[in-house]
Amino acid sequence: MNKKLIIGTISLLLIIIMAYVYVSEINKADSEIPYINSHIQKANDEYNQAVDYLNSKNYTLTIQHINESYKEYIFAKENTEHALNKSIKNNQPLQVQYFNYTIMELDYKINATVNIYNGLNYVKNNPSKALSLFRNSEKDMENAKEYSDKRSLLEEQYPDKFIKKLSN
Repeated sequence: MNKKLIIGTISLLLIIIMAYVYVSEINKADSEIPYINSHIQKANDEYNQAVDYLNSKNYTLTIQHINESYKEYIFAKENTEHALNKSIKNNQPLQVQYFNYTIMELDYKINATVNIYNGLNYVKNNPSKALSLFRNSEKDMENAKEYSDKRSLLEEQYPDKFIKKLSN
């Protein structure tokens, strides 16, 4: 009877420990970073393709790629906001700073996609307005780089906190 009690107690303790580790991992904001970075990379690739098509005046493909870029940036921002909330809840000021930089970067990049999309509406009827919106898009991407660089600097300074691989 004592053996059953000991085995039962050990089993219960193992279950509690596993549950604690699982819940602790779920609440870690840094577990979101690989997914955020994956969405940002996909969005950047789509954005660059859209710009290439825009420069070659293939507006149909520009719209397709700018829409995909916009969606990926939005996914990244939603994940980042979720991670930011976790960081605030867990009192992780370094991560809060990192995710705030990420949100600022994404806000500029989202604006850049919107400016290209809106500019396409003026290409035929008001080319100077279209050009102005396209230039605004470039400025937005330049501004985004400032926050991307700040993020990268934190990643370099604290690789154990921010550099994670996306597991498949």
